[in-house]
Formats: sequence, C-alpha cells, structure tokens
Amino acid sequence: MLKNLQAKLKDQKGFSLVELIVVIAIMVILIAMLVPNVVGYIKKANWATEQNGASTVFSAAQTYVTDYYAKYGENPTVPTLDALKDANLLTKAPAIHYSIYLATNADAAVDYVAWSSKNSPDGNEGRYPIN
Repeated sequence: MLKNLQAKLKDQKGFSLVELIVVIAIMVILIAMLVPNVVGYIKKANWATEQNGASTVFSAAQTYVTDYYAKYGENPTVPTLDALKDANLLTKAPAIHYSIYLATNADAAVDYVAWSSKNSPDGNEGRYPIN
C-alpha cells in the first residue's frame, strides 16, 4: 500500500489550479492591506522633509534679518531664497518654494515660513514655526 501511494505521488508534478488560485488570492489580499499603509508612510516622510527644509529656511532667514538689522539698523525687505544662498546661509536652494514672512511688530524678526504642499496632513499650507 505504501508503495502504491509513493508511486502516485511520484507521478503528480506541481500544484493544482485551485491551490494556485488560493495562494494568489491570499497574496492579493495582503498586498491590498499593505499598499495604503506604505503610501501613508511615504506621505508622512515627505511632510517631515518639507518641515525640515522650512526649519532650515527659517533659521537662515532669521540670521539674515538679524545680521542686516545689526549692520544697518533697520529691517530688510523680505529675503528671498536666492539672497539667503548668496549670503552663504543656505548651501543650496530647497526643492520646493518657501515663502518667508517678516514680523511687522518687531525689529529683526522672522514671523514664519510657509509653503504649499500636497503632503500636508490637514490639506492646508505648511507653516514653520507652527502657530
């Protein structure tokens, strides 16, 4: 009897169609559960990168405005990213456009840095520092 079973098993090669369909269905379900999570993590990582860039631009703009105020005794016009790069406060221009806003009620102060982003968790523009 054992020899008959071994002989039958030797003749069978591969998996049946039903077994393959079940395995593929399980893989599709697992992938469908993972894809939204991975996309969410990528979006969060891009948002964190944009916030980091805004922090760098904010610090560079604050340094630029403070130096200008110390040198000339008045607030400069709003510094551009190119002006910050020319003053060697940024090593390279950021990949996205940041808008710098100066405080109107203080001397030598940057109020915040803003940028528009599709990665924003609430759909609004990004701001640094967060008010």
